[in-house]
Amino acid sequence: MNRRTWIAAVASTAMVGKAGAQVAPRGLSAEAEAFIEEMVSRHRFDRDALRALFEQVRVQSQVLGAMQSQSRPRPWFEYRPAFVNRTRIAGGARFWQDNAAALERAQAQYGVPPELVVATIAAETLFGKMMGSHPVLDSLATLAFEYPKRADFFRGELEQFLLLARELEIDPTQPRGSFAGAMGIPQFMPTSYRKYAVDFDGDGRIDLFRSAADAIGSVANYYRLFGWVTGGPVAVRLSAPAGVAEAQAKLGIRPHTTVGALRELGVVPATEVDPALSAMVFPLVMKDGIEYWIGFDNFFVITRYNRAIHYAMAVFELAREIRAQRPGQAAGS
Repeated sequence: MNRRTWIAAVASTAMVGKAGAQVAPRGLSAEAEAFIEEMVSRHRFDRDALRALFEQVRVQSQVLGAMQSQSRPRPWFEYRPAFVNRTRIAGGARFWQDNAAALERAQAQYGVPPELVVATIAAETLFGKMMGSHPVLDSLATLAFEYPKRADFFRGELEQFLLLARELEIDPTQPRGSFAGAMGIPQFMPTSYRKYAVDFDGDGRIDLFRSAADAIGSVANYYRLFGWVTGGPVAVRLSAPAGVAEAQAKLGIRPHTTVGALRELGVVPATEVDPALSAMVFPLVMKDGIEYWIGFDNFFVITRYNRAIHYAMAVFELAREIRAQRPGQAAGS
């Protein structure tokens, strides 16, 4: 079956109510029962209401399949065209024009450039046109109880989603999102929604599903709180002796050295940058070989939105292309 319930029916004798209607009691999995007890204990949820809610949840086989497919990443030369393309570049220029005031205000308040915010929203949902169709409750419950590899993470997100639904006073069965439970124009996971989302349009409600301004402010706030360096570089191509860049790339995506230290190893940035800047090296697989780049603190910050080098590079390049489409603007380095 493509869809199955993770709530098992309990074999027992039906009880007859006063009106003569038969009520067949149902049972939840042990994992679901334990989760419900935690929500009751920690957050004072109503036990019966949660049980009734979870009886509606269905395991999403497509969600499990999508999670498995994530383990097979594409090379950069195949990944890039899906994100850095005419549709997103032209759409980004229009989105910037339509939301210029909010973007300028976000830059002034959070120090994050408009093109980065626009490129992130373009990469995530094509400006709200592709926010996902999976029931968020079903997706998170599926991954919390049927995907042991990351069950702890998704149990946490399920907890945060229920808290969010209670705070926003919405029916938790209604929101739709990505297969992993990300929601709204910027595709925030529930934890991020509660922690980083802001009411940027001033209407007294944080709405990442319908308010472009809230999405803009929330993305900028997210990057700021993860350490965005205003005016700092993101990434630059390098040249290096054989083997040096490859060895550096194996040390991880968190900046762990400096540009000056890399220079001592023979690594030369394509453009002049401050030798004191924190840095790391990462590879991009091209059709004709491997390119190596230096990533700075701001590159690492973008990976906090999606922990993949390809994603961060796509957002960086898309941002440059979108800025180049603005009158009087030029693409950054």
